[in-house]
Amino acid sequence: MSREDNTLLSNLMVAMRDGVRLATDVYLPADVRGAGDAAGAFPAILERTPYGKTIPSRSERSVTEPKPLGRAEVASYFTARGYAFVYQDCRGTHGSEGEFTKYLSEGEDGYDTIQWMAAQPWCDGRVGTMGLSYAAHTQVAAACLSPPALKAMFVDSGGFFDASPGWSL
Repeated sequence: MSREDNTLLSNLMVAMRDGVRLATDVYLPADVRGAGDAAGAFPAILERTPYGKTIPSRSERSVTEPKPLGRAEVASYFTARGYAFVYQDCRGTHGSEGEFTKYLSEGEDGYDTIQWMAAQPWCDGRVGTMGLSYAAHTQVAAACLSPPALKAMFVDSGGFFDASPGWSL
């Protein structure tokens, strides 16, 4: 898939409840170039990461390509299937404002971002999350606060539970 498969709204600064703004990229299916009309409302997927919203993930790979996929390639997979896709830099990392303190703000920032997404004209009000490792933690932290728009989660521990046979059932 290519970037022509979607429309990118780059480096939006989304305000959190305390006024700190987080750098956010929104990928929309290509048929909503206007991005503001009601016909362009889609379910949306969020990945929040401290590793950089534009830096390729080390873990997302396709069956036919052993090298990591770029963030835009992952987003294109979902936009081609009718989803909006959102990447966000965690507080205090990369383009986001504030101070990064591991785990501290992830619940509230995730909640605020999910609810912000649901209120956008390009979102139909349903938001799912995905991510590996720390990006998995950001999902769980947000889910603990029960954001009304959160409908699904794909949480990948990154092999943590495979590290010890004691975790096996």
